[in-house]
Amino acid sequence: MVASLAMFGTVATASQAHAGGYGCNGNLVWSHGMAAGTVYTYFDGTNNCSVFVKSSYYGTPTTVELQIENNAGQWGALDNHGPYKYYAGPSSVNGVGHCVREFIYAEDPSGAFIENDYTDWHSCR
Repeated sequence: MVASLAMFGTVATASQAHAGGYGCNGNLVWSHGMAAGTVYTYFDGTNNCSVFVKSSYYGTPTTVELQIENNAGQWGALDNHGPYKYYAGPSSVNGVGHCVREFIYAEDPSGAFIENDYTDWHSCR
């Protein structure tokens, strides 16, 4: 736990996480800092789209995974798992009439996990 906190590093600001920079459309509607980075969620009027920007080991390829789910049980793309240097995503799911949450998994360079958690439900429409 101490190692995770020590590696927290710099968190991307909202301006750095503008939708166009990470492949999402719409407006930034929610963000949430976690131990290994920050989740940014955008809404385009139909879909919620999320990305997870690393703060731990930013610039170093490490295993990171992002999945978005709505409360109807629909999941966005499930192929956002791999060694990423900067962020995982984007992944989108229908947001009209739904709340969404994200699952985030992140490892350090040795393969030890530093994040393995869901966000709370949010962005209910």
